[in-house]
Amino acid sequence: MKRLPVVAGSFYPGSALRLESTIKECFLSKLGPGYIPNKPDKLLEKNFAIIVPHAGYIYSGPVAAHAYAQITKFGKPELVVLVGPNHTGLGSQIGIWDEGEWFTPLGSTKISKDAAQVFLKSCDEALIDYQAHMNEHSLEVQLPFLQYLFGEFEILPICVFPVFANVCQKIASGLDELAQRFSSVLFVFSTDLNHYESDEITKQKDEMAIEKIAEKDPFGLYTVVAKQKITMCGLSSVASLLFMKHFAKPRLLKHATSGDVTKDKTQVVGYASFICESI
Repeated sequence: MKRLPVVAGSFYPGSALRLESTIKECFLSKLGPGYIPNKPDKLLEKNFAIIVPHAGYIYSGPVAAHAYAQITKFGKPELVVLVGPNHTGLGSQIGIWDEGEWFTPLGSTKISKDAAQVFLKSCDEALIDYQAHMNEHSLEVQLPFLQYLFGEFEILPICVFPVFANVCQKIASGLDELAQRFSSVLFVFSTDLNHYESDEITKQKDEMAIEKIAEKDPFGLYTVVAKQKITMCGLSSVASLLFMKHFAKPRLLKHATSGDVTKDKTQVVGYASFICESI
């Protein structure tokens, strides 16, 4: 099974040369970390998780770059587990891509069959489902950053519908099993924060969600999102991380909005990046 890119040329450049240049620009941006990280040679000595946004690189790439720059300080992964929201409404509520390769302009990356089987056996809600991933961008946009920094590794893509907290607990159990069974794993959880309100309101709402994420409080996150009507698209993905026993509390690296890029503060989308280490 080969998955070709569906947002190359829109969310990020469609040519390898321009894509590498754009990734470097994300790192050097005023909203980014301000430097191009060195590509690590050693493997991660323990597992890490990051939370990153998934909009077009011009809008959220610099915020995501903070997390990718941080992880390079610790090494490179052998396995990357990608967990992101399903925007298309197609496929299963927890859809796994279990074999083959994913392609971007920077090349191809193999799917870990072994990791897929471990997760499927550990999370009975999950199903093999290519349709859930075929037109979904939330995981695809992470892959060029990973390929640029780490070269060769394997991935396990997991696409998640909006689900109740009890389902996120089942996802977390499956992810914890992966963390126990595999070493040098980077878990990448993808979400954007509040959508299409003013910059002032969005930052206020985002900060309430960020507080619950930093406290590693998944039930609190569900509550504040519902009560404050925070239109966070990857709620279930992030809650799955917060339910994991394997990781400590996430640490905020960067928070910004699309208004910081466009200077139009009337309707913006919020973005944040975090990192957390295994316990």
